[in-house]
Amino acid sequence: MRTFFYEELKHLLLPMEIVSLLSKINEFKGKQELYKKQSPQILNTLKNVAVIQSTKASNAIEGIVITDKRLHTIMANKTDPFDRSEGEIAGYRDVLNLVHASHEAIPVNEKVILQLHRDMYKYVTAEGGRWKHDDNVISEKLPTGEKRIRFVPVSAFETPKAMEDLSLAFKERAAKQDIDPLILVAVFILDFLCIHPFNDGNGRMARLLSLLLLYHFGYEVGRFISLEKIIEESKESYYETLRKSSIRWHKNQHDSLPWVTYFLSTILRAYKELEERVGVVITGKGNKAARVEEFIENKLGFFTKEDIRSACPDVSESTINRVLNHLKEQKQIIPTGKGRSAKWKKL
Repeated sequence: MRTFFYEELKHLLLPMEIVSLLSKINEFKGKQELYKKQSPQILNTLKNVAVIQSTKASNAIEGIVITDKRLHTIMANKTDPFDRSEGEIAGYRDVLNLVHASHEAIPVNEKVILQLHRDMYKYVTAEGGRWKHDDNVISEKLPTGEKRIRFVPVSAFETPKAMEDLSLAFKERAAKQDIDPLILVAVFILDFLCIHPFNDGNGRMARLLSLLLLYHFGYEVGRFISLEKIIEESKESYYETLRKSSIRWHKNQHDSLPWVTYFLSTILRAYKELEERVGVVITGKGNKAARVEEFIENKLGFFTKEDIRSACPDVSESTINRVLNHLKEQKQIIPTGKGRSAKWKKL
């Protein structure tokens, strides 16, 4: 069975790209307290937006989609879910909020992972909180419509022991503090996904665990910027780097660096987005309508109101509508569709 020798990570030769990513991420990490002091109001707005985006995106990656109207109602806890999709979204919402609120009190071990999985499925009839009872495979759909097996995870019989060994290896290495925590977290998440310990929900659990572990090591960007949304927007790279890094995983001969590079790039992109949004407020660049116009001017391809709200979270809906109507009258933009989800494009 696969073993987890995390001590070997001390001898991992990191390419300059990864060294640079680590350096830039830690530079941004050092600014977190400054953001909190200078822009508490904007950070609170970003936090509320990120929770909705994370829940929507993490489920959308797995093909679980509901209307924006129902999403906002469920996120506000104003209604009970009435089908499986809504139940899974409500469960993710609850666990995500738990991680944000209580991360300091949540250790990462096999028992806690089972509990979080149970809570994620408490609104549906699926067997939450249990390791998989059947062997599973990770497959992909080809352009021809055919499916092919991309990876064979650990068997159902071996899963409980694999998760116990993985949790112990991570705990021991983290306690020694002799490996960069971001590398350790990335490798742990890769191993979790290769074990694929549940019948369903492995990807969503991996993203929740990523957020939790980043909190443990002081990287708080996931509170304000949705890491899940960034992953959804780059899911081709997400799946491809996982594929590359899982080759020969069972034999301890895999190359974890493609996945590590992607994982770190996601975190760095989140920190850059955070600085862009908080920086606008700190420097006071332009009035709110001008900032919306600037966002549209610099946007390539289609954009939605949600894109504008994410980039300018302190700008009111009425201001956004006023700018859109003005630019539409000036024949600078045109809508394609109607309602909140309508897309716009520049002329």
